[in-house]
Amino acid sequence: MKFEQSENIMPPFVMDVFLLDIMTEMLQSPLYFLSYINRRTKYLGRVLVNHELSTFSYHLTQGLWIDKENEILSIDDDFSAELDVAMMVRREGVLGEATPEGILTRFKNSPLENIIQQIESEEDPATVDFGFLLLSLSQDAINQITSTIELISARAKKDHKHHDFSIGFGSASSGITFHCNDEAVETAGPKLQNHCELRKYREKAQSWFGICINPSDEYSIRFGIYLDYSWKNSVRLNDEVKQIVQNTKKSTLEKHTQANSNLKQKRNKSKRKQQKKTRRKNRKK
Repeated sequence: MKFEQSENIMPPFVMDVFLLDIMTEMLQSPLYFLSYINRRTKYLGRVLVNHELSTFSYHLTQGLWIDKENEILSIDDDFSAELDVAMMVRREGVLGEATPEGILTRFKNSPLENIIQQIESEEDPATVDFGFLLLSLSQDAINQITSTIELISARAKKDHKHHDFSIGFGSASSGITFHCNDEAVETAGPKLQNHCELRKYREKAQSWFGICINPSDEYSIRFGIYLDYSWKNSVRLNDEVKQIVQNTKKSTLEKHTQANSNLKQKRNKSKRKQQKKTRRKNRKK
């Protein structure tokens, strides 16, 4: 088959009706389905496999991802075993796991599960790209994002102040900034926009996503932004990034100094208590 490929047009993904049937059975969410198609076409010619069912099964359990350093991924036929079991459970009613442990289960009962469900109801291309990025994350990245979202949400809910964090993905030349606040959109919007611009510039990334979360409504997305353009040197952004780094170092130093001061006071207090106990014992004697 002859075909042409460009930055916007991916190569064709040829499959039989049996594979399509299994894919639609296991990936009933359009976002998950399109994510796999998107990922598989990117790796055309870089996967050594006897049958596409093995590739799909590998994706369900491991997540199909090939680092730039690794040119070829070889997948053994044994990877299709869990998929075979899942289909038998679903179609023939045998005992077993209907959903293999992997990409379909790793977001369960986490803030990202709620966020992905909201993404699935959107039709905006940038929102879909954000979903693709989330579905491509490693388990370590998911755990880090989940725990941090829970932390900043709890803080924002308690003190009603703004809290945020950012995470970059060098392999994808992208990243995400999460803001958690209940500020007016007129205030929160420009704040998120500026933060994303600075982090994107600092990381020299091609794209960057910004999400503002409502702290009092189960991680619901208030609004988001998407930046996608090539990195270019900027005197203004250089100065702003340097200022942020200096402020961060100063804040860290102040916190460290305060922590040492608190520790010293605690030790002195403990020492005074011990001295009082010693004096009391001496008086009794």
